Amino acid sequence: MNRIAFALRMIGAGSLAVAAAGANASGYNFGVQSVSAQGVANAAGAAAQDATTIFYNPAGMTYLPGTNVSGGLVVVDPHVKAENVSATTAAGRPISGGSPGDPTSPVAVPQLYVSHQLNDQMWIGLGVFVPFGDAIEYNSDWVGRYNGNNLDLKTVAINPTFAFKINDQFSVGAGLTAEYMDGKFKKRADFGTQAGATVVGGQPLAARNPRLVAGTGQYDGALDYDGDDWGFGFNLGAMWQVDPTLRIGTAYRSSISHKLEGDASWSRPSTLGLGALDATVIGNLALKGYRSGTGTADIDTPDSFSLNFYKAINSQFAIMGDWTYTWNSNFDELRLKFDTGLPDAVIEQDWKNTSRYSLGATYQLNDPLLLRFGLAYDQSPVPSDAERIATLPDSDRIWYSIGANYAFSKNLSVDVAYTFVDFKDASMNNKECSAANGCTGSGTTTKADFKTYANIFGAQINYRF
Repeated sequence: MNRIAFALRMIGAGSLAVAAAGANASGYNFGVQSVSAQGVANAAGAAAQDATTIFYNPAGMTYLPGTNVSGGLVVVDPHVKAENVSATTAAGRPISGGSPGDPTSPVAVPQLYVSHQLNDQMWIGLGVFVPFGDAIEYNSDWVGRYNGNNLDLKTVAINPTFAFKINDQFSVGAGLTAEYMDGKFKKRADFGTQAGATVVGGQPLAARNPRLVAGTGQYDGALDYDGDDWGFGFNLGAMWQVDPTLRIGTAYRSSISHKLEGDASWSRPSTLGLGALDATVIGNLALKGYRSGTGTADIDTPDSFSLNFYKAINSQFAIMGDWTYTWNSNFDELRLKFDTGLPDAVIEQDWKNTSRYSLGATYQLNDPLLLRFGLAYDQSPVPSDAERIATLPDSDRIWYSIGANYAFSKNLSVDVAYTFVDFKDASMNNKECSAANGCTGSGTTTKADFKTYANIFGAQINYRF
């Protein structure tokens, strides 16, 4: 029990360091919850090779004798390049601005799992991992600034689990998940166009100051939102040992509902170039609700179902595969509600359900060294260019993975893995919601082409007591 307590203390320390990274699986799924599974492109759902099975299938704990600890560190190095960027105001005027810059940077994410055998039929476990995450930040003055400047989504999940071995062929498992989510979002607001359309004395203010509607950003404001929440869900799993060489697994992970609540801060331009009218017009912006207050956003993470197999061909070679279906369609919009009287800010998404197909193989080169190889195709939930946004430029992708496990003894081993994620080139042609549609936004249209890829490096240590 002292060893278990020590492992739990390690989990507690590790969770403090959790950070988001550019999502490398479809949507905003983080995509790597196990370095050993990373080496086979997430095809290891039925392999039950170490304590990380807690995430993929809790029933897999019944294949782990004693107490098992797996701790890993994943470094994601994403690269997003926005090209051919252009934007127009709600009035159809071209928007000028700077370059997008380099919106991504490498991020390190830890994870830790512990499983413990109670007797011949029962196991308990605990996992702490990052299920979702995204981080992207463009230059503040870039052309697409009204579509978004910064998105930073952090999550950490705490997943206690239980498994029961029915007989030598069948086992089942279940877990509860407590998930913390923190979301930050920043964007510029085109107050120049809004003020320019305001009619005073029978004449729009743009007639007094044409630069209001010039699209230069001179009269920009900004929205800065930061909200967080705890949500709860569950996961289920089952394993079928068909024969000594073939194992089939199935698993389900539920959706988790979050109601992010936090600060929604608006900054307004200090001047609109209107002379004596400046104070009145800028003050009216505050009266309309463009002032600091509270904002709430409802986010339901997608639920998923997996079906997988593991087949030992001989004493050295094994193959495995996984199909994971994700119900992304519950993400039809991102709606931010304000308590200052502003209409909701709405980003239409209309995501579609997706499949990920993974195949992997392992080869026992010699007694201490096991080699891994994997390939996966992961569909994007974004239905068209109109729903793609700058802060989440998602597209279909292919994973190319390699990895290895080196056993220092029968109780201690280390996994390493490398994955290259190749995203399909994608474009956006997104129109932001505006007052004309009953919501808060600049009404701008942003176009861009995206070229994206990612490198993922992972290392994991496994120990059995």
